[in-house]
Amino acid sequence: MRVYELSKELGVASKDVIQTLKELGIDISSHMSVLSQNHIDLLKKKYLKGKEVLGDKEKLVEKKIIEKTEIKGLGSEQVEKQNMSIQENKLKPQIKHKNESLMQQQQSKDEKEVFAGAGIKKEIYLRSMTLGDFAREINVSSSDVILNLLKKGFVYNKNQMLTEELVERLARSYDVEVLKSADKASSALSGNIAKLNKTTEERRLPVVVIIGHVDHGKTTLLDFIRKTRVAAKEKGGITQHLGAYQVATKQGKIVFLDTPGHEAFRAMRMRGARVADLAILVVAADDGVMPQTIEAIKQAQSVNLPIIVAINKVDKVDSARVEVVKNQLSQQGLLVEDWGGDIVSMPISAKLGQGVDDLLDMIILQSDLMDLSTDSSVLSKGYILESKMEKGLGVVATFLAQYGTIHVGDFFVCGDTVGKVSVLIDSYGNRVQSAGPSVPVQISGLNDIPKAGDLLQVISESEFYSLKSKKLDVKKGILATKTVPTNTINIILKTDNDSSREAILGSIDSFSKKNEKKIYIVQASIGNINESDILLAENTGSVIYGFGVKLETKAAQLAQKESISVKNFYVIYHLIDDIVEFAKSKKEAVYKRIKIGEISIRKVFDIKGIGVVPGFYVKEGKVEKGAHLIIWRGKTKIGEGVVQSLQREKKTVKELGVGLEGALFVDGFRDWSVDDRAECFVSVKVD
Repeated sequence: MRVYELSKELGVASKDVIQTLKELGIDISSHMSVLSQNHIDLLKKKYLKGKEVLGDKEKLVEKKIIEKTEIKGLGSEQVEKQNMSIQENKLKPQIKHKNESLMQQQQSKDEKEVFAGAGIKKEIYLRSMTLGDFAREINVSSSDVILNLLKKGFVYNKNQMLTEELVERLARSYDVEVLKSADKASSALSGNIAKLNKTTEERRLPVVVIIGHVDHGKTTLLDFIRKTRVAAKEKGGITQHLGAYQVATKQGKIVFLDTPGHEAFRAMRMRGARVADLAILVVAADDGVMPQTIEAIKQAQSVNLPIIVAINKVDKVDSARVEVVKNQLSQQGLLVEDWGGDIVSMPISAKLGQGVDDLLDMIILQSDLMDLSTDSSVLSKGYILESKMEKGLGVVATFLAQYGTIHVGDFFVCGDTVGKVSVLIDSYGNRVQSAGPSVPVQISGLNDIPKAGDLLQVISESEFYSLKSKKLDVKKGILATKTVPTNTINIILKTDNDSSREAILGSIDSFSKKNEKKIYIVQASIGNINESDILLAENTGSVIYGFGVKLETKAAQLAQKESISVKNFYVIYHLIDDIVEFAKSKKEAVYKRIKIGEISIRKVFDIKGIGVVPGFYVKEGKVEKGAHLIIWRGKTKIGEGVVQSLQREKKTVKELGVGLEGALFVDGFRDWSVDDRAECFVSVKVD
């Protein structure tokens, strides 16, 4: 029996069982380790000692309780709510007495008010916050706070910010102690939140990143888990954006990150691993270990990320093929438990759901052993996973907090931009007022588009306005000094989100280093292609490339009028291929000079108003307009120049062949003499 199976049977956490075994001197590596019968008997004796099996009477009572609950049609959550309601009714007399006592303690007559709520918190950290946040933190209704402020002569709504002075005054009116020891912590820029003195240690949800080679079933696995169909909607059949999803499973809630498999998204995959607690490496049994599988393994190992291997598509192969995959994994340093290692491997079929529940069990068990904890009471801090422009909301970003709780109305700094949270949307598309650690949400209220992977930190209102003005000044300075270089291939890039932009720019940069003529990105921004983009392309001689965006009607008309090339794509590698071909077509042509003839000077004419004009005889080959001449006097080179015009018998001609006579005018040489000779050359393009 494995450790986790016995843990379930005994009703004890796997980590406690492992700790007990280690104390007894038994070397156990993980919850997947196999226990001998002696070990099982030893553990049962320890954990069942002093406990008696339920007698028939107890079992009968338990059965009646269950039947009664089932008849009423109440689930466990409903039963719990009923119990809570009963407890609240019991506490009502105490609450009433408490509130009366609070009212008597008010020192200022103007600040007295009746509050009929329950469970008012006794303390609050002093900082600027919205009225709604204040109400939520002290556990009263927003309407009570609004009424309280009206009595004091202030008109505020739920989403308006309260100053520190007003927060302190309101807190006193509710007999809530104001803690000022958190003043230093109120600045997210003054230190690392992880180093703050945490007031509350609490368990957080595990964050799991799904990694592996393209088309090995990563998104299909996630689809099965969250019962949606994302893969079918993806252009080109690949996942092109990093998504974060909170999923409620039978085993508990888990946050999943679905990372793209295309090699251009290397940076995005690294960010997925960077914020995760655990990696699920999906390897297709029919394909085995592929280049991006190896890359994913290295990335996870580089950040010490624990790995669980999911060998997918086992419904398509025999068991021998699964062993081949395990052998390939061992060559990459992942030795599975079946082969004597400590890496958990699970055979699954993401399409059919085979083995998926067992995989989820492993995720929960592994996270239990990791003792994942956080503090939701400090100022929020976490990473941006994705950013884009969205109609009606402006700039939005997917945010995953590591510490603290982010609220609507919070001010924050994020990379090179600042903002104030105006809207929070959870994984299910619902608007929420706050989000704690490991809960992915979409944030609206950014002043500019942040980069995927940027650190977001909640800050005070004063810090927000100070940083906002500084960043605007810096941005204006950068725009004022930006110039477009010459002799480059100029491109304007418009994408649907920041991750796509980053991936494309990375691919362009990699190719540009190898290309003779460099590619210069005039502008790379988020959103649809508009008139401003067309005008910029016209002024800089650029080609516009769009990815997952639309060409606005007026912009299309202007592009046609000004003959601006606009190319739009929905699959990333199609766009990159087109840029590569375009860059190759603009490669500097290579020419070589070849000799086409030779002339001899027989007479020299000094024509007034024109200058010295030589009369010549074509000794070999030919001479033509535009040819390059190298002029010799005996064995000495005396000069060179380009044939500007040719004449024969007072007629202008383009060329003269061997044996013919004529006159010519050469740009760059005038010192002609009889018996000089000149070799004629032309430049020919080399393919």
